[in-house]
Amino acid sequence: MEQLINAIVLGAIYCLFAMGLGLTWGTLNVLNLAHGAVFMFSAFTCYLITQRADVHLPIAVVLIVAVVAGALMELGLDLLVFRQIKRRSRTQGEAEMSMLIGSIGASAILVTVAEQLTADTPFTVTAVPVKASVYHLGSGVYVTNVEIVIAVVAPVLTVGFALWIQRSRMGRAMRALACDAPTSGLMGISEGRMSALAMAISGATAGVAGVFLTVYLDSVTADSGSDLLLRAFAVVVLGGVGSMWGTLIGAFVLAGGETLVTATTSGIWTSAVSFGLIIAVLLVRPSGLFGKVKGVRA
Repeated sequence: MEQLINAIVLGAIYCLFAMGLGLTWGTLNVLNLAHGAVFMFSAFTCYLITQRADVHLPIAVVLIVAVVAGALMELGLDLLVFRQIKRRSRTQGEAEMSMLIGSIGASAILVTVAEQLTADTPFTVTAVPVKASVYHLGSGVYVTNVEIVIAVVAPVLTVGFALWIQRSRMGRAMRALACDAPTSGLMGISEGRMSALAMAISGATAGVAGVFLTVYLDSVTADSGSDLLLRAFAVVVLGGVGSMWGTLIGAFVLAGGETLVTATTSGIWTSAVSFGLIIAVLLVRPSGLFGKVKGVRA
């Protein structure tokens, strides 16, 4: 039961973080490798406010700060890097490759700034009140209030976002853009506005995930986003690029596999066995568990 709780909490964080990566990948055909750095830097922004400036904020306000910071960073990346690259590229393939490289550069800048300001030491986020209340579930099983919040909020946000993509007018416009951008433009859908919206949502979810992971682990480092980015990439591929439901299920499948391997074997095998599971799934379904057609789907 204790391992099941760990898997649920870890899967919830994976899900929230991977959702933003899958959105931009499925909508804009941009594999944004700066997503991990945005995740880290959103939490780092909260650290600067709560620790360096010694400002005591409720957890709800800290989450709002992280959402705004993440959204602004991804929006800035879209306006200052991705759109400029698209404008100067001769082909779609050239644009996608250049944006991939540009995202790596942006990631390196954010990580370097955080490393410099923290002297490459772990940092944490302090919120009021975030005191770990421990609840005894019996038979040596314990759960904290932080774990409960993460396990509830992250899946609820993902499900809500999937329903928004499926049923709202903006969500349908985003799906149409992902499937056929030129035709969508003829129908009055602004690629620029949809691109900005997708990037802002992606950054906002990364910000929430950053605060949750920092509070859950007590501290993170400037390069914590890199390891999580690899897992988010695996979650998106496993569930199917652009599928929100696939991201939700893929996150818990990966987290469950990692937790099981860690509990039964040496921790060194965790990544090897869990990613081996993903390879096995992709050999059967190359498009992922829920991958069918190009584009973003609920």
